[in-house]
Order: sequence, then structure tokens, then C-alpha cells
Amino acid sequence: MRLRPDAAGVIGAHVMSWVSLSPSFIPRTWWMTSVAMGISQSLGYFVGAAGRTAARGLGRAVGVSVTVDQEKAAPVVRAVPWVMFGISGLSWLHNLRAQAEIAGLMETRPIRTREHLVGVLGGLVLTTGLVSAGRGVNAIATSVSRGLKPLLPEPVAAVVGISATATGTAFVLDKVVYRRLLERLSKAAQETNAKLLPGRVPPVEPERSGSEASYEAWGTLGSKGQAVVSDGPRAVDIEEATGQPAMTPIRAYAGWREGRDLEATAAAVVAELHRTGGFEREVLLMLTTTGTGWLQEWSASSVEFLTGGNCALAAMQYTYLPSGVAFFADRTTPVLAASVLLSAIEAELEKRPPERRPQLLVGGESLGALGGTQAFDGLEDMIKRVDGAVWSGLPRFSDFWQSLVPFRRRGTPEVAPVVDDGRHVRFATKPEDLLTDITGVPFGEWRYPRIVVAQHASDPVVWWSPDLLWREPDWAKEKAGLDVSRYLQWQPWVTFWQVASDMPQSVSVPGGHGHRYVEDMLQYWAAVLGKDPLTDLSKIAQAIRRTIVPNFA
Repeated sequence: MRLRPDAAGVIGAHVMSWVSLSPSFIPRTWWMTSVAMGISQSLGYFVGAAGRTAARGLGRAVGVSVTVDQEKAAPVVRAVPWVMFGISGLSWLHNLRAQAEIAGLMETRPIRTREHLVGVLGGLVLTTGLVSAGRGVNAIATSVSRGLKPLLPEPVAAVVGISATATGTAFVLDKVVYRRLLERLSKAAQETNAKLLPGRVPPVEPERSGSEASYEAWGTLGSKGQAVVSDGPRAVDIEEATGQPAMTPIRAYAGWREGRDLEATAAAVVAELHRTGGFEREVLLMLTTTGTGWLQEWSASSVEFLTGGNCALAAMQYTYLPSGVAFFADRTTPVLAASVLLSAIEAELEKRPPERRPQLLVGGESLGALGGTQAFDGLEDMIKRVDGAVWSGLPRFSDFWQSLVPFRRRGTPEVAPVVDDGRHVRFATKPEDLLTDITGVPFGEWRYPRIVVAQHASDPVVWWSPDLLWREPDWAKEKAGLDVSRYLQWQPWVTFWQVASDMPQSVSVPGGHGHRYVEDMLQYWAAVLGKDPLTDLSKIAQAIRRTIVPNFA
């Protein structure tokens, strides 16, 4: 293997570095820059090197050779590196301005110039590692092909050598890298699931799972489940905020246990609802958890305050894996968990006369929204089975999203689509979107049940999808997001990795941006419950802030 880098590959890597420095949704930390730059530069290198090899092979095949006068070409050869580095420097400076703009749109501090520089250096290191690994694999394939030439025709030997090396590389990546990494992450997640989060104590109220009166012991709920039953308002909190008599909200929760399947876990939640009188409350709220069993506290608390505590929350943990891992490793279990729990609750409601059934509300965020929406066979099925829903951060590749948004009203963008004139379902980037479309035209009657799909224009969890690798999405063409940089442009391959690297950081931005659905959830649930979403709910919002302990999925 030649130690010297391929000149065409280096040029390709330079070109891709210019593209990779372009902005995406979230202010880019050093590691985000490193990931986007390293992966993009590596592709540029391999495309450039492969293009040069292919051109030479084609020339030999057709009998064409190109010779260059070295003396006349020398000035150009000397100038090319300087030109390339100059353009790279200008791209970096342009990126700094774009990142400052994104920070302003996100209402957060700009990333320091030093951190951007560290990111570029980290990207170069990652590129070097990936290119070296790729060249090593290529060298192995070449050696295998040469070894087979005495036994097979040259073209066949080349194909067999490449195929065998590719198969072996895939085997190593799967068995040695991916599976071992997943095992380590799983072990770490199990340990985290067993740890008590700061500020959480077993509830004393019998209305909560994990209390002394509960069938579900405190130690079996997992760290995020313990947070669910420990956090949230009590009657006194609701009365103080609303000035009206209130009840202590019920929170029925069952944790993941070794040897207990989803049906048994759902049955445990139903048993908790019976024990606490959850089916006697005015509202029954079923929230689908994300990975680790986390719930959107703003969603749960909003319903509890808005109903004066006359409600019951039902939720269950189906995995201890973090959301990011479960998002890529297992999208089936969230759907099964939501379907099983919903069916178990519906079966109990069917046993009760219609006038004694609570309103059934559903919701979820991110992975919880993905699983929760797919428990239904589309919008019509959801309308028939529930009395309202709020889904936040729902990925655009989900079946529910894809069944609606592509058929939106002409002229409305992906980030704020109008579906079926907003009769039942309304998409919102902010609460005002529930009342008017993006042009300011008021909606007509909002019929019950009401369904809200909250999606920030700057949320990478919503807008990431596999087809970003090769297809420009409508949201990139339309540029309708108010908190998205005007410099954001879709690029094949690059945008996929940029948006992917945005996702972990998207929960660290201020509320109302990225993947942070917080205060606005109060207004979304108010609308679903039949209240004016733009009425002054500031006292309730302040009360919810006081009861929430920071806890991200």
C-alpha cells in the first residue's frame, strides 16, 4: 500500500470539507464539526481517488493516453494547494458567521472560535483514520485478487477478491464493532436504570405507583420511572396555581423487568389504575415513553394542571436503552408497547358504561411519538379511538407523518402543513399555528377529537431521515422555518450526517427550538381540552417549572 495520499483524493476531500462546514440546525460544537467534516472528507477522498483510477482504466481500455508537459504544468501544480487552502479558509470564516446566526436564532450563546478550530482539527484526524482504514481494506482486496489470479481469470479474481474482503469487513464491523458496542451500551444502560436520579424519593401518596400502597415496588420502576412517580404536581400545587379546588393526580407506572413481557407490564399498569381509581377520573392520559422509560414532564403536568388533577396518567417502560440507541437499534418494541398498553386500557374502558368512561388522551415525544402513533392505523383510526392527542418531535419518516404531510394543502410547507383544512389534526411550530396557517389565514372549526403534532422547524429528530443521503426534502427547498439559518442547503451525503450529528445536541438548546418541547406543551394540551391556547397560562407554567426536576431522555 502506498503511504503517499492520492492527489485526486486530496482534492476531493478539500471540496467536501467546504460543503461539510455549511450550517445545519443546531449551533455546532467541536465534535459535531469533527463528525460532519471527517465523514464528508473521507467520502470526497474515496470518490476522487476512485475517479482517477476509473479514468486511467478507461483510457487504457480505449487506447487513449494523456501526457502533460511537466514544465508548463509546474506553476499550476504549485498554485493548486494554495488555492484549495484559501477556499477552505474562506469556507471556515463563512461557517463562523453562519454559526453565529444560528446561535442568535436559537437564543443561545455562539460557539467560541477556538471550539470551531478544534472541530476542524478533529475532523482532519477523523478523516485520516477513515481514509487509512479504507486504504487498508483496499490493500487487502488487492492482495486477495492477486493471490487468486493463478487460479481464476483476472476479472473474476478481482470480483472475488473485492467480494470476499467486503464480506469479511462487514462481518468484523457487525460482530466485533457494532455488537460489542451495543453490548457495552446495554450494560451501561442497565446500570443507569438501576441508579436513583438526584432529588427523587418514593411517593407517599397512594395515588402514585411506587408508594407503599402500590403493587409496583419503588425499586422496580427504573430511574426514569421513579422520576415519573416522584415528580409532578400534587393537589396543593394545582390549587395554588389555579385558585380552584383540586385533586392529587394519579400516576400509574410499571417498569421493565427481566422475564416480564409487554402484556404483563401493561396488565400491571391497568392493575395500578384500578387500585388508584384511575378509571373513575375525568381524564385518562396514556403517554408512550421514550427509551429508558422517560416521559415528557411538561406534557403530563400540563394535563394535570388543566384538569384540576382530575386525571390519571398511564405509562410503562419497555426498554432501558437510551433513546438514541433504541432509535436506531429497535423501533419495533415502542410500537408494540404502545399497542399493547392502549389495547389493555381500551378493553377495561369497554367494560364500563359510556357515561362512566373517562376521556382517553394519548401522547408521546420523539421515540414515544413514533411508537405511539404507529399503534393506530392512521388518522381515522386515531380519531375513532381517542378523545385527543399531542405528539411532539415525531420523526418525518414515521408512517403517521407520511400518511398526512405529503397530502397537505398546496402552498403550505412541510414544517407547517395544513392537512384536511385542520378539521381534526393541526401541525404546529408554535401555539399560534393552531389558530392560523402560515400565511395568517384563520382555520375553520376545530372538531373533536383534536390532535396536535408539534414539530419545530429546527428539530433534527423530526427532519432526519435515511433518504437525506440522496434526496432533497421539501423542508430544505421551502426554507420556511423561522429559527433555521438562511444558509442551510441540502447536499447529498453531507446533510444526512450533519442532521444526524445535530440530534444529540438538540435537547440542549432553549425551549421552543430544536428537540425541546417545554412551555408550549401547556398551550397544545389546553387546545386539545377545548380551551383557548393563547389565553394567559403563565401562572400554571410557573408552577410547572417549580415542580420539574431536570431530566432528559
